[in-house]
Amino acid sequence: MKRRKTIRAGRLVWDVIYTVPRPNASQRERKRIREVTAEQIAQTNCNTAQRKLEMLIATNFEPDDLVFSLTYRDKDLPASPDVTRRRLGKVFAQIRAYRKARGLPDLKYIYVLEGRHGDHRPHVHLILNAVGGDLELIQSLWVWGDNIQLNYIEDRGYDVWAGYFTKERREASLNGKKQFVGSRNLKRPTVTYQWVDDAAMIDPPPGVQVIDDSGIKRNDFASCRYLKYMMPKRKPRRENNEKLRARTRVVADSKWSVTYHTGMEKKPKPPRQNRKTAYT
Repeated sequence: MKRRKTIRAGRLVWDVIYTVPRPNASQRERKRIREVTAEQIAQTNCNTAQRKLEMLIATNFEPDDLVFSLTYRDKDLPASPDVTRRRLGKVFAQIRAYRKARGLPDLKYIYVLEGRHGDHRPHVHLILNAVGGDLELIQSLWVWGDNIQLNYIEDRGYDVWAGYFTKERREASLNGKKQFVGSRNLKRPTVTYQWVDDAAMIDPPPGVQVIDDSGIKRNDFASCRYLKYMMPKRKPRRENNEKLRARTRVVADSKWSVTYHTGMEKKPKPPRQNRKTAYT
């Protein structure tokens, strides 16, 4: 028997089928397991951490959501990472209050603190769900630095951003340590398992965009294959003949920002005493 594991993260799907190690493995099989080096284990752990982050991003963020890089000016460099965490906590609290007062979607974020590579200068990489005017708001709230870079998730894709956010785990030997921090309202990918026959295969469903296909990998004792693909976009349904909300990009002062078009605004109903009533 083989096992099939399917992870669904929004439109992104990771599907793998593999041979399960037997409890009564032979001496030869046990020897192959013992031959795995510490470097190979560390590499596998890093790859797993990157994949988990990729699926978490895909579950909670759209391609046109935002990626910020926040840097410090010299006089405001933090004494420790805890200082940056406290500063970010204040920024997030102000963004939540701003959105709540205007009836905007709740804040979702994932961030990572860096400073172990290059010139070892502390900085922050931050993924944020976009609602419009986010660049201007971040610029007004991040008062400890003047250089704020903005990208869209679709500029690099979920997998590349996940690798970018976990690069210090590889470069600075942070294996086993959690690097990124996410908001509490993040949804988790859906994971399902099922037992299948040894001859079972996995194939991409019709109409999907295949991102990665490992092909069938075999050794003397086991086989494995994984697929990663993107499901097609679903067309939103129109309800009550209202105009659909659509995201559009605008350029202001040579900086990208995101705005929302929500259609015509509904007129408020007049007070009951002012309404005209027809009597028959």
